[in-house]
Amino acid sequence: MKRLAMFLVFATMFAVSASALIVSAPNLGGAQQDRNANLTASFTITNDGTLNLSNLRVSVTPGTAYLLSVPSTTFNLTTGQSTSITLSGFIPLSHSAVNPSTLNAEPLAVATVTVTGTDSTGATITQTANVTAQAKNQLELKKTRIQCSTTSKSLDNGDRIKNLKPGEDCTLEVEVENLFGDDTNGLKTSGVEFRSIDIRVDSSSNDVDVDDDNDDIENLDGGDEDTLTFDLEIEEDADAKTVSIDIRVSGTDENGAIHGEQRTVRMEIERLTHDIQIKTVELSPSRVSNCEASNVKLGAHISNLGKRNDRNVVIEASAPDLKFTKKTTPFELDKDDETSVSFDVPVAKGQKHGVVRVDVNSFFDTVAPSNSAAVELTVEECGADEKVEDEPVVVQPKTTPTTTTPPVVTPTSGTAAAPKKQSQSFTESTGYVVLLVVVSVVILAVLIGMVTMLARRRQA
Repeated sequence: MKRLAMFLVFATMFAVSASALIVSAPNLGGAQQDRNANLTASFTITNDGTLNLSNLRVSVTPGTAYLLSVPSTTFNLTTGQSTSITLSGFIPLSHSAVNPSTLNAEPLAVATVTVTGTDSTGATITQTANVTAQAKNQLELKKTRIQCSTTSKSLDNGDRIKNLKPGEDCTLEVEVENLFGDDTNGLKTSGVEFRSIDIRVDSSSNDVDVDDDNDDIENLDGGDEDTLTFDLEIEEDADAKTVSIDIRVSGTDENGAIHGEQRTVRMEIERLTHDIQIKTVELSPSRVSNCEASNVKLGAHISNLGKRNDRNVVIEASAPDLKFTKKTTPFELDKDDETSVSFDVPVAKGQKHGVVRVDVNSFFDTVAPSNSAAVELTVEECGADEKVEDEPVVVQPKTTPTTTTPPVVTPTSGTAAAPKKQSQSFTESTGYVVLLVVVSVVILAVLIGMVTMLARRRQA
């Protein structure tokens, strides 16, 4: 029984080695191939066995949209002989440019070519190969740019942005372009619209959070570009490492073909041995008057983003214009821990008005500088806010013995100038009016007297 089984195994192995048919995979088109075009591809059939092959025939299935065809004639192949077969086909407008899973621009299987024949023993021999096709990828991931607090860079596939710190906020700008131009070749392979473009951004680590709540890009016309922006947040407690950011762009054109591209960029997060970060600095209030002495509360939020715990952290606040400097006593701040410190900053009465810079500095090992920040305090001039509204302030001009013209008074901000006195002619004065009345009365009396005298003469 064992001998029979071994015989069957050896017989099978001999049959496989005796009859070996190799069929290469035909591919239509290429990376720069336009759609809606007729073309051909050659492939090779080889007899690699020890037996002659006869009545070989080639068929293609299914090949519906691609209009695939091969010669229908039969042929023979002796041991070691090869022949070339020409496959005719067509690239339809609906042919996708990329593998939907990987977004790689590559030939895609569209049909199967089958070669059937018999060997010299009369056994049937069959071998198959995939028929692939490839056309242009018309959706380009044109630009990826990462901008962070300390640096920014445009990145190609595989590039990295270095020297990033825990706690940094970054933005990722992704720009895409529809490479279908104007329809000038009459083949309707240009001016094609992408009805929807999906952009996905993923991080390889939880140390970098990606906010990808963006809508898809809709209706991108041929030759147009568009951009989406994503927020990338490096966690405060992120370890020193390299994080991969995968960017996937895919879109379906109006003919149903899928296009797209995938790109991976890297973010290198580094931690200093000592890194006492000043996260925020606040003043309360941020504006004071120099009419009287006052105190301003300065608050600072501190975080240890270094690689280790620090036992002698010191925070210093200084304002040279106020002749103020003060330090905290050394304190311990463990790795990834946070704390807040505060200072009372005195502002003396009569302090020079203007903007005063207040600096905050952090130190490790008591005296080794680590980080710095600054905030501005506005000192307002005494009375600067006292403005008279609704009615102007009249300023009386000063007179001198040598002139009757009042001096020019320049108004200060918020104060109206005194109105100038207008000179008045005699004809416009009250005396002129009185004089006219007196003269009129005199003339009237004279006239009455003359009339009276004339009347008396006539009577006489």
